[in-house]
Amino acid sequence: LHRPHTYLHTYIHTYIHISRASLEMAEVASGDAFSTPGLLLIEHLNLNVMRRDVATAFNEALGAVLVPNRKPTATLHTNCGALTQFHMPSPETEANVAEPQVWRGSIEMIYKDSAQLSQALERLEKLKEDERFKGTHFSVSRSGEDSAMVVGPYGNRFTLSLASELDVELFAPPSGGRPGSEGSQVLGFKTLSLQVPRGASAPAAKFYSEVLGFKSQQIATDQWALLGGPGEAQALVLEEADVDGKEVGEHMAIYIGDYTGCFQRLDKLGLIWVNPRFLYLDKSTTVEEALHYKTFRFKDIVDLETGRKLFELEHEVRTPMHPAYPFPNTTAKF
Repeated sequence: LHRPHTYLHTYIHTYIHISRASLEMAEVASGDAFSTPGLLLIEHLNLNVMRRDVATAFNEALGAVLVPNRKPTATLHTNCGALTQFHMPSPETEANVAEPQVWRGSIEMIYKDSAQLSQALERLEKLKEDERFKGTHFSVSRSGEDSAMVVGPYGNRFTLSLASELDVELFAPPSGGRPGSEGSQVLGFKTLSLQVPRGASAPAAKFYSEVLGFKSQQIATDQWALLGGPGEAQALVLEEADVDGKEVGEHMAIYIGDYTGCFQRLDKLGLIWVNPRFLYLDKSTTVEEALHYKTFRFKDIVDLETGRKLFELEHEVRTPMHPAYPFPNTTAKF
């Protein structure tokens, strides 16, 4: 398991600090809060779990807190700091959930200081005594004084890391930010690594750069980082491996700039997609529908030179005008 936070810090912190004031730009005529392309926030991961109580105990041990005022029959949502979340459908809340979903890479969780990280590790160690976690994939291993590797009960891999001073500032709760996140003992997820097929990382990085306007950086022969989030402190790292690149039904929710332009470029490539599982949330096939729902989806990443599919990953793409955008000057609803 790689430690993406280590080799990315050099690149991420070379970029100009984006102040919180830059997150309060006026709407443009298209309905976008930002007309410049870019990755504004990796906001949540949606992963099936098999038991709500087990997922709750694990997330709380990480330092996340339950999103308040959600019914027990609703999908489990947890706040990981003020900006990021996990959404975890289970058989108790969605009848067609038949198996857990494992993120195809690792998830880096960051903590504001050594005390907060140590407390998370203590909570996680106690789960080893919980009968519900015995016989699962769950494990905890310290990899340094201020880092650890954790495997969740369903096989998802986490790197727990100490945040830099800049990260603490960038992931701090914004004015009027996400309700119910105040008790979170983790700042959020910083870097997501995603395993992609051999030879796919470079053309995929080009796809994200040219179609979505994301900043990209090659960090190894077979690894590319897509930078974004507050102050460009987040990253999606494409790591080549011996995998087929097929989705497992998971999805990643992101906020982007140039929302309408991105929709149009994806639509021209024939990549706009509607997930029948979430028709009650959105079903955007036109620009007008995308502006109405403030969300659209796509899942195929293609080689722009050949049209060949490189890999699959469902992206739930949101405009900053979405009511759940957790930055100032928005009306947040969760």
